[in-house]
Amino acid sequence: MNMPDFSLEFELNISEIRKLNKMYFKHLYKERVTTISSLILFLLILFDFFRVDHNNDMMQWIIRSLILIIFFLLIQYSFVNTICKLIFRLAKKLLKFDSFISKYKFNFTSSLIHVHSPLGEFAHKWSEIEKAILTKDFFFLYVKKRNGYIITISNKDNNQRNMEELITFIERHVTHVTKV
Repeated sequence: MNMPDFSLEFELNISEIRKLNKMYFKHLYKERVTTISSLILFLLILFDFFRVDHNNDMMQWIIRSLILIIFFLLIQYSFVNTICKLIFRLAKKLLKFDSFISKYKFNFTSSLIHVHSPLGEFAHKWSEIEKAILTKDFFFLYVKKRNGYIITISNKDNNQRNMEELITFIERHVTHVTKV
C-alpha cells in the first residue's frame, strides 16, 4: 500500500492522559515489576547455588530454593500491585504540573502511531488498527494486540487539532471509521 507523507502531533489533555495511563502503563509497569522481581529471585537462587557445598548441602539448597520460590509466589501479586500503585500515585500528583502534561503526545505518521509519555513510549503500525469509532466526544482506535489497547482521542480540542485530516487519512488508508 503506497501511503502519502502524513504527520500529525496532538498534545493530550488530562482525561486522555488518565485513560492512557490506565490502559497502557498500568499493565506495562506490572509486567516490568514482575520481570524485575523474577530476575532478582533467579539471581538470589543462583548466588545461593554457588555458595553451597555441592557434596553436603545440595538437599538443603533445594529445600531453601523451593521455600524461597513459594514465598515469592505468595507475595508477588501484592508486591507488584503495591509498587505499581505507588508509581501511579506519583504520576497522578505530577499531572498537576504543565511541564509533565506537555510530555504526553500522540504522533501520527504515514506508517506508525507513536504514543509519547514520561512513563514510556509505544509505537503501533497502522495495520494493527482493528477498527476506528468516532463519537460526539471521542475518537477511538482499537489496536489488535493481546491486551486490546484502545487509543482514545478527545474531540473537545478539535479547534487545536486537525482531527478531520486524521479521520480522512484513516478512512482512506487504514479502515472504515464508524460514526456513532
